[in-house]
Amino acid sequence: MALIEVSTIINKPADVIFAHITNPDNQKNQYVVSVEFDGPIKLGAKCKTTVKSTQGVVNVITSEVIAFEQNKVYGTKTFAAPPASDVTSTYLLEAAGSGTKLTMQTEAMLMPAGMPSMPGMEDMIKKQMLSSYESTLAALKKAIEG
Repeated sequence: MALIEVSTIINKPADVIFAHITNPDNQKNQYVVSVEFDGPIKLGAKCKTTVKSTQGVVNVITSEVIAFEQNKVYGTKTFAAPPASDVTSTYLLEAAGSGTKLTMQTEAMLMPAGMPSMPGMEDMIKKQMLSSYESTLAALKKAIEG
């Protein structure tokens, strides 16, 4: 399992950030067309996320809330069909001066068993994921700070 982690400082209090990242409507984008929880977002809540690729392929991703502490931590485990592996994603919020440090962590098998591999491929995948997560946090910062 690889741990991929990126952080940023957002100039807003933790409660504003936590409300934003736990709002299903804020999880939608050009690929995520719907996010539906089986009830209130809390520890153990199940979620179905419908994604549509640029080729028009629709997939439903199932996840579960595995960490939930108001204004401090929000984590999910996404269940993947083989050969992909399950992925754990966590947002950590910590006071940072007049703002909040938001850390995004993901634990995943970058090269699941049975996947073809070449030397350096795992490092390449990790670098791509880091770059993507940095962009995600930058966009999140911009959306929350206004």
